[in-house]
Amino acid sequence: MRPARLHRCSAWSALALASLVSLAACERRAAPPDGGAPAGPREEALPAASAPAAAAPAGVEFLEEITGGADRSEALPLIVAIHGLGDRPESFAGLLAGADVKARLVVPRGLAPYGDGYSWFPLQQALASDAVGQGILRAAAALAATIERISAERPTRGKAIVTGFSQGGALTFALALHHPRVVGAAFPVSGWVPPAVLSGASAADPAAPALVALHGDADRRVPIDPTREAIAALAGRGVKATLESYPGVGHTVTGEMRRDLLQLIRGAAAEMR
Repeated sequence: MRPARLHRCSAWSALALASLVSLAACERRAAPPDGGAPAGPREEALPAASAPAAAAPAGVEFLEEITGGADRSEALPLIVAIHGLGDRPESFAGLLAGADVKARLVVPRGLAPYGDGYSWFPLQQALASDAVGQGILRAAAALAATIERISAERPTRGKAIVTGFSQGGALTFALALHHPRVVGAAFPVSGWVPPAVLSGASAADPAAPALVALHGDADRRVPIDPTREAIAALAGRGVKATLESYPGVGHTVTGEMRRDLLQLIRGAAAEMR
């Protein structure tokens, strides 16, 4: 992997941060990349990106890495990985560490500080509330603009491949459903779809991205049943949306989930060639 650099792209105001009720410090950890036993949300950090951050103009910040031994000047598939609550790009980049696909990996930073990391939108109300849904939509709009600008300024091939965990998973859903012009494939992990996000999504569009959600069926922080219902509703509209569930898995990313995610990303990247 080439050294990571921290950039800012476009000018967007940070969302106001409110006290947390629904997710209570649950989003930042995943299983080790080597496929070991799953860790609790705060029990094991992802490996940190290897390079220091670089200064950047005002706006949405992101880390950029080149994977698979590619050259930075090549036209590469764009992978956007969105961290969860309290995490930061320098650690979340480890989820895709060692990815054997030639790609441009971008890991954006949340819009407001939270603990020793960042948050994308306020979570002072229930996950399905309209306030949370509107926060997701605002953050997704900022990310869509950032992705669009990166695609214009970097040599990229095809639309972005987007993934994310928990808050990042909710944003992955929103990007796929509301900003298909910039998203070619979407793989939300342990995410959710509030009514405000689901109701505003358009019906099936030939240009809409394929959407495959990964979710543990023992997740108590972001329960799988509402996500399953949202996927069924989207499929009923003709949207290419499916759900892969993982028995006994809570709010985390296990080695099996990571392997499946990397396989999905490899397949999507191959289609961008």
